[in-house]
Amino acid sequence: MPEVVVRGRVLAYAVQPSEIDSTRGAVVFIHGSGGDCEDWKSQLDALSHTAAIVAIDLPGHGASPMPAEEEVSAYAQWVIDFVEELGLQKVMVVGCSLGSAITLTIALSQPAWLRAIGLVGAGARLRVQPALFEDIKTDPQSVLAMLGELCVSPSSPSEVREAVRDKLLSARPDVVHKDFSACNSFDVMKTIKEISVPTWIIVGEDDRLTPVKYAHFLDREIPVTSLTIVPDAGHLVMIERPHAFNE
Repeated sequence: MPEVVVRGRVLAYAVQPSEIDSTRGAVVFIHGSGGDCEDWKSQLDALSHTAAIVAIDLPGHGASPMPAEEEVSAYAQWVIDFVEELGLQKVMVVGCSLGSAITLTIALSQPAWLRAIGLVGAGARLRVQPALFEDIKTDPQSVLAMLGELCVSPSSPSEVREAVRDKLLSARPDVVHKDFSACNSFDVMKTIKEISVPTWIIVGEDDRLTPVKYAHFLDREIPVTSLTIVPDAGHLVMIERPHAFNE
């Protein structure tokens, strides 16, 4: 897996094609809580004919060394510095869940290279149930198993549901706790109208973590948007319905 040193720290990422043409344009994908770049495997495999497709491992996730962060703004700065270290131009940033909060934060900072954003399983505010902060410390496997169930639609194939559950069960509880903290303090309800780039909002019809009403709010408040509601999908549309997502 390729790596880049940013502010003295290693960040790992996946990319297709392997040689990046910085003038061609790029899509940078950001995973959610407890995830990593493998969450975007179907996009890496299918979309490289359209642009350079890059999926980052946030600090403390996947092959990027610890520590993880506890604030969305800190994660957003890592992604901004990552894009600039790679020399990417004409970039669309796409994030899921925690990654969508990072994407919104990047959009509000208006880097010169940003051309568009994509929001998946997103909200302008991402509150976490208070009990989860204690439960992830005392009974992490139960919390992670529950999240694995909630992240996908009951309509998703059993192999997809099992793969998501197993992936979350393998996540580090301390990293997920920090990701929860980042989500819980995130709130751009009052500034969302300041986003100036075209925004594509994608939500699963059965999303139980960031329901469709969250997507409708984003669609109303952000000036230039397209909204797609994907049937038979939950929070992780790109994994549950990869063909529909890629289209």
